[in-house]
Amino acid sequence: METIANILSAVDGFVWGPVMLVLLVGTGIFLTIRTGFLGWRNLPYALRSGLGRDARTTKRGEGDISPFSALTTALAATIGTGNIVGVATAMVSGGPGALIWMWLSAFFGLTSKFSECMLAIKYREVNEAGEMSGGPMYTMKHAFKNKKAGAVLGWFFALFAVFASFGIGNLTQANSIASAVHSTFGVPLWVLGIIITALALIIIVGGIKSISRVSQIVVPLMAVFYIIAGLVVIMINIENVPAGVIMIMKMAISPQAVGGGLCGSITAAMMNAMRYGIARGVFSNEAGMGSAAITAAAATTDSAVRQGYINMTGTFWDTIVVCTITGLCIASSGVLGTVEASPAIAGSYAVESSRVILTEQNTKNTEYKIKTDQNEKGEPVLVLVPAQAASDSQPITLTPTEIASTTDLKGTYQDSGLNEYTFLPDGTYEYRTLLTGSALTIAVFEDALGSPGGWLVCIGIALFAFSTILGWEYHGEKAFEYLLKTHKYNMIYRIFFSLIAYIGATTTLQIVWDFSDIANALMAVPNLICLLALSGVVAKDMKEFQNVIKREKKRA
Repeated sequence: METIANILSAVDGFVWGPVMLVLLVGTGIFLTIRTGFLGWRNLPYALRSGLGRDARTTKRGEGDISPFSALTTALAATIGTGNIVGVATAMVSGGPGALIWMWLSAFFGLTSKFSECMLAIKYREVNEAGEMSGGPMYTMKHAFKNKKAGAVLGWFFALFAVFASFGIGNLTQANSIASAVHSTFGVPLWVLGIIITALALIIIVGGIKSISRVSQIVVPLMAVFYIIAGLVVIMINIENVPAGVIMIMKMAISPQAVGGGLCGSITAAMMNAMRYGIARGVFSNEAGMGSAAITAAAATTDSAVRQGYINMTGTFWDTIVVCTITGLCIASSGVLGTVEASPAIAGSYAVESSRVILTEQNTKNTEYKIKTDQNEKGEPVLVLVPAQAASDSQPITLTPTEIASTTDLKGTYQDSGLNEYTFLPDGTYEYRTLLTGSALTIAVFEDALGSPGGWLVCIGIALFAFSTILGWEYHGEKAFEYLLKTHKYNMIYRIFFSLIAYIGATTTLQIVWDFSDIANALMAVPNLICLLALSGVVAKDMKEFQNVIKREKKRA
């Protein structure tokens, strides 16, 4: 099992590595240029169309749900923990400058999102139940001149979409909900598992119309609520905003940027900022992944291009708005680069000659050899090397931060992950972890709003993650339907999908996380091939629709 886990972890690191990110962003850049930047130029039109009265009706054209419902259901699958937890993780790993690269990935992702959604509507079909079925798999099936190639690519996309729906769209989201609520309010995991499963089952059994009814209420309401709360946090820290923005800009383009002040001791190279920023942006809005196109195909519309524009705004709302709010809250808080208030580990230590024994909470003894060395800056560091070759422990490199002794350990040190070790004169030590992920975002809101701020983030994580479960169920269901070539087993899929949420809520399976992450990435490969192959169709339809936009502007 350990070998399988290691293999999956290595594969996960590769598929979400530079090659995939270059393909995703590169495709967006190519499409943006090929379409004459029409996605950017028509963004105001797209926003008005998505928020307008006509978007909430089903009178214009054919489809299952309103254009606005199609947008919010797609957003339900993308606005999730990535907007709260993922942004914080990216700004720790890649520095605050990662936010700039998130924006860039989103700007070029606008055209990718438009293209896949427009094509999904253009090439959708009606199933035996009279429901719309569409997405990249149907686009490849109908639009490719080489029908065999289209069928093969479509089949692989659908297969990976099913895997991803259960993993990244269900198990991991249910786990995020349960972990956040359990740690904040102390509710038992098994109780949370039952609640999540029951709510999911009630909503999902009703199909796309039930999911869309919930999504069009929950997603906008929670997003607005979170944005307002975030703006309040930013206003409380308004004096720090200019310095935070300068630090974001500096650490985005500097070859080796070192944080300070508001950013604590965060150090990040430009390549790290780029890597984590682009990865988080892509992972958050899923532009180029093809998932949003499945939901877009259900929209009632008289024009594939019109709905493509409406669904395109999902990338704007997801990354440019929600992720930015989280990023500015963090950058202006002064909490970034700090450690947990309470020690994650406490214990005792004993120094004997060039050896130290750490006793973790009186339960685990680990003996290390103490070696002195220098870091890249020429500063003195201590390296704690496990005394036994067979030890599971890894060497720990400690850099003194406050009055620290390289002979008897007394003082405060940071390890390579910026976690903090404090060795006290009374022979005890404390280990505090660097704030990241949900812990960082919670700390930011608590710093500004007190305990209610932490509760707000917890509720936000729970609702965003639950909406992701709903959105991804529909994605997976339609992919499942495509694989079986019938809708007859969709109800079985809905029930099974809902029940799986209980496992996610009560069990943490790293293998599942890695496998689903891989499936999510592999969905993109056939979709990107499809977008590149049909880029001419996209450009032609967009340019022809310009006349429609001009007429609508005159009437307005």
